Amino acid sequence: MSETTSRSMRARGRARRELLLDATLAIIAERGIAGVTHRSVAAAADVPHSSTTYFFDSLDDMIGEAVAHAMDAEFERLQQFRAVLESGAGSPGAAIDEFVEIVRQQSDEHTVAQFEIYLFASRHPALRAHVERILDETRELAGSVLRVNGVTDPHAAAAVVALIDGFALHRIARSEVVQYQSLARALRATLVGFVTLAATTSLGESASPLE
Repeated sequence: MSETTSRSMRARGRARRELLLDATLAIIAERGIAGVTHRSVAAAADVPHSSTTYFFDSLDDMIGEAVAHAMDAEFERLQQFRAVLESGAGSPGAAIDEFVEIVRQQSDEHTVAQFEIYLFASRHPALRAHVERILDETRELAGSVLRVNGVTDPHAAAAVVALIDGFALHRIARSEVVQYQSLARALRATLVGFVTLAATTSLGESASPLE
């Protein structure tokens, strides 16, 4: 077998494997984790049933790889946002608007799959690391925006990410027109709130009595 033919076969194999992972995520969004079977994934990907067992050792392996695949795609998007943030191309307010735009561009199917994966990973410790990696990266990005505005409160980044996730969860739970300006204003209000909190907290006083 020539090297050219070998490379071509490897490329086709990678393409089919990614097709199966995308199909798995589509099924998770449509039917939940319980809807993922070898047969349903193969049908969604329009490939022979044997393809799933060729590329994946088990159903759990296929789901786990799909989780990692989804988290890698999300990580790449966050890295692109980080590049924009670190370039200093815009104001902190512009960074918030850019982040809201990322949320706006995310499809409902992707968001549903995201929360399905969060719940699934909470019951499967081996997959939890993928979700924690994205949450940590998102918090770090939120912390970067906050620090630009002088906010160093250790609770601020986690609060901002929880706000964004809550907005996303409500977006898929309610059949109403999404008001992304509401999210942008909420993020600005949170920013102002932490700035004010820092300014009004006495030196040496705990930022929260519940720490």
